[in-house]
Amino acid sequence: MRLMFLISRALFLSLTALWSLAASGLAKDGPVSMRLTWLPGHVYQHETLTETTTGLTAIGKPEDQKMKVKQETEIRVSAGQGGEKLARVTFLSMTGEVMLEGQKQVFDSKDMTLASPMIRASVGQSVGKSFVLAYDAEDHFKEVRETTSMTASKDGVPDLEAIANAEGVADLYRRSLEMGLPKMAVKVGSRWTSQETVKFPSAGTVKIDLRGKLDAIVDYDGRRHGKITFEGQMKRAEELAGSRGVTIGEGSKMFGQILFDLERGTVTMGAFRADIKLEIQGKSIPVRQQVTTRLASLVKE
Repeated sequence: MRLMFLISRALFLSLTALWSLAASGLAKDGPVSMRLTWLPGHVYQHETLTETTTGLTAIGKPEDQKMKVKQETEIRVSAGQGGEKLARVTFLSMTGEVMLEGQKQVFDSKDMTLASPMIRASVGQSVGKSFVLAYDAEDHFKEVRETTSMTASKDGVPDLEAIANAEGVADLYRRSLEMGLPKMAVKVGSRWTSQETVKFPSAGTVKIDLRGKLDAIVDYDGRRHGKITFEGQMKRAEELAGSRGVTIGEGSKMFGQILFDLERGTVTMGAFRADIKLEIQGKSIPVRQQVTTRLASLVKE
């Protein structure tokens, strides 16, 4: 049961970030550029609700495991040397509920005294942690920096494995920001494909084939937005077949839509669903995850 909770949490962290991306460029009929763009001196705050159902009844358990998590994430952007843009990502808070062994467990990162030790340890690995994504002046990603808060140990000396895991989580978050976006300017009706190779903390390297489309330019909340829809398939890297205890099986898929604020160059709303087949020690377990994210605020410091 602890393994399934940790896997569900890892999937939550791996997938919720899919919506925190930005677009730039605005045109009535011409192509629109959708490169992720950061505004130095600004703070983005996102609220993400993730609902996950893990089909444990498929392997003979009496009931499925259900988890609902609301997370607040802050991205504070500053200007670095030589025109660099430094986006510091911080997981501010986490609240939610999970069914564990037939009992409903409610938790709030602001006060974890009543939470079970399992939940307390898991939430503690994320809330308050931060890292920096460094970009050049043209918004091309350079590297992950400052992951110290994610690698802290009791004796204050992080080991090499902890450092590698922290950088992996940060890079996964960064890659998810860009996933599905066209690498060239597109017009309404344009379609594109994207192939990504992503390393998930629990399931290893996964190949993702996405198909996207710019459906329309719409008005939302008084601003012009680009509406993107996408769908795709996930499959494990061939070299992982049979080599890991947990992998993503064939037939795993995802779909969703995103609204881009074309004037401010950021995502306002996103909705996403993934149907994942986890293969654990020779058994197939279905996992359904639904994620909705909204831009709670974008302010200038």
